[in-house]
Amino acid sequence: EINEILKLGANIDRDCCPDLIGIRSPVLITIMARVSAILDVNMPDNCYIFHDKDSHNQLTIKDAALKFIKLAKNGN
Repeated sequence: EINEILKLGANIDRDCCPDLIGIRSPVLITIMARVSAILDVNMPDNCYIFHDKDSHNQLTIKDAALKFIKLAKNGN
């Protein structure tokens, strides 16, 4: 949906890293909010699922989803 709206023409799959195709923080924060609302899961304000604090790397969609699931299960 974001790919179509922003007319990125990118191949977005689970191994895609949003930062590498031009999707930046403001859009990713909106995506996080929409996913949280759809799944009815509260995401902490200080959590950014598309970034790994330890390695300082952007995460793929798959890794961000796994991080999101872990946070949701832990109630964080």
